[in-house]
Amino acid sequence: MTSLANIKKFLKRHKIDACLISKNNQFLNEITSQSENFLLKVTNFTGSLGYALIYQKNQYLYVDGRYNQQAKIQSKKFIIKDIFELKKDLRKFSKNKKQLLIDPRTFSYKFIENHKLKNLFFFTPLKNINLQKSISKLSKNFCGHENFEKIKKVNLKMNLKKNETFFITSPENIGWLGNIRVLKKKFNKNLNCVAILEKNKLFIFTDYTIKSKIKNIIFKNQSELEFYLSKYKKVYVDKNYTNLYYINKLITKKINIRFIEDPIDHFKSIKNSTEISNIKIAHIFDGIAYIKFLFWLKNNKFKKINEIDCQNKIEFFKRQNKFYLGPSFETIAATEKNASIIHYNAKDYKITYLKKNHLLLFDSGSHYMFGTTDMTRTISLGQQSFFRKKIYTLVLKSHIAVSTAKVNSSTTGKFIDRLARKKLLKFGYNYNHGTGHGVGYLSNVHENYPSLSKMSNNKLYINQVTSNEPGFYKKNDFGIRLENLIFLNDDRKFEDLTLVPFENSMIVRSMLNESEKKWINNYHDNLYEKIHKFLNDNERKFLRNCCLKIN
Repeated sequence: MTSLANIKKFLKRHKIDACLISKNNQFLNEITSQSENFLLKVTNFTGSLGYALIYQKNQYLYVDGRYNQQAKIQSKKFIIKDIFELKKDLRKFSKNKKQLLIDPRTFSYKFIENHKLKNLFFFTPLKNINLQKSISKLSKNFCGHENFEKIKKVNLKMNLKKNETFFITSPENIGWLGNIRVLKKKFNKNLNCVAILEKNKLFIFTDYTIKSKIKNIIFKNQSELEFYLSKYKKVYVDKNYTNLYYINKLITKKINIRFIEDPIDHFKSIKNSTEISNIKIAHIFDGIAYIKFLFWLKNNKFKKINEIDCQNKIEFFKRQNKFYLGPSFETIAATEKNASIIHYNAKDYKITYLKKNHLLLFDSGSHYMFGTTDMTRTISLGQQSFFRKKIYTLVLKSHIAVSTAKVNSSTTGKFIDRLARKKLLKFGYNYNHGTGHGVGYLSNVHENYPSLSKMSNNKLYINQVTSNEPGFYKKNDFGIRLENLIFLNDDRKFEDLTLVPFENSMIVRSMLNESEKKWINNYHDNLYEKIHKFLNDNERKFLRNCCLKIN
């Protein structure tokens, strides 16, 4: 049942009203491999968030504002709807006692609850693949704390009694707890697994064959999970990360389920001093690669260079670093109207060549042994209109507003998001995505905390790392986004981690106040000081020109 036609035939044959599909695998990972992404197989949609609701006659694809334009291009057979409409449509569906076909492994229990889904039929279209995986244990030099220290910390928080366990179903949280990574894995460096936490041990269950032996960790086959869970009278789970399939198994076993918020989310979001120091090194590495890329791009006059060439070239420069482990996501190189598609991937579209006077939106992230990066710049390839310069300057002003924000113990992500949008909203402009997301340490480039968005009530804590990425997108014309990673230091001030220059030729000086000019000059002085010594003479001169003071 891997096509739209086959799904409709199945619904008709079994007299089921509709089928709901997500892009998730059983571990609810943000980045899902193509072989596990059933939504991609059915809709051709490549975005990181979306749901398809397929009836016997009509079919709908629900996406958020980031993907509206992209979905219309990729999923022409589907009616595109805003993701906020999904809850209303599904509740109406359930109210009318209609029957819904789902894969219970690909929906969290929280999702099922929130949407009040009933009359469910189950299917499992995707097979698990058993492969050998090489697991690496991060040393204390990289992650700051040994796994037994983290296990103790979580146990103190959980206060587990005899015959109780914490069933952990987030692979990235298990990776943090055990200090384990799959370093050769693309994008997300976490092992697909679930785990059971006891007082001093972590039992990890996976379909992969693991030959590694790591202290305080016992690897088990996924098939043994039910047996181990049945040993406990009480099991703690996070309904946000735990799929319906697992919850049903626990209910069948008549195990006492207690729903909690996984405390690891908060613990892993607050980076320790070792992690912060290492992340700063990772950004120096990334800054060197980006300057070399920018020097190559501007000196080649972008002749016969397409977007995919740009993706490949930044990868080439990054791979010169022996600590580089791969991209943290698929690099976005989007020129002109393509940049208005917020999460554009050149590989999914017709090859587009760069031309004189184009704008290029370039979003790239990396995994190094020292941490994870994510940055975006909008590059001018010649002369630009005043309107484009005006927009660039407004986005930069929004960016600076976040970086210089005053943060106290009660400041929320929602407050910071408003600060960023204020500069654009004054002129009637806005952007259809959050201002910032948490960033993992050699893990998922997107972490839950901290979140800088309209809906985020979470408070900001010292040593949390977040992106700062306001933007503007004019449909079928251009897109501008400026992204740095920042962290909240001991003085409760945001400190920039990213070390790549802004496009001075795009800045309208008259639109900046003196403090904004000072911020830009200080930022460029700092990055030049940290990066220039690793460049050759020509690259160094180029960087110096990129960092000229503005007044």
